[in-house]
Amino acid sequence: MQLADSGMQMIEVIPPGVRTTLLGQQGDERSMPLEDCLTETVDLLREQPDAGETVGEHARCFRDAAANGTCGQVLAMLGGHR
Repeated sequence: MQLADSGMQMIEVIPPGVRTTLLGQQGDERSMPLEDCLTETVDLLREQPDAGETVGEHARCFRDAAANGTCGQVLAMLGGHR
């Protein structure tokens, strides 16, 4: 790993759907407001500074779908999502 001896830490941030204009989700009520996403992410990083990844509550069902066998339900939930 290139960062192994650099003194830097890599933390993977698993994002939820975020309500922004970037991907046309600004009006999608299922997406998380950007300010809320940023606040949650910074809070998680403060609470768990040595974590290998951070997963907020809005992203957890997507992150865990394969492990707990709910991929079908998660995809069905996103059926109308663009």
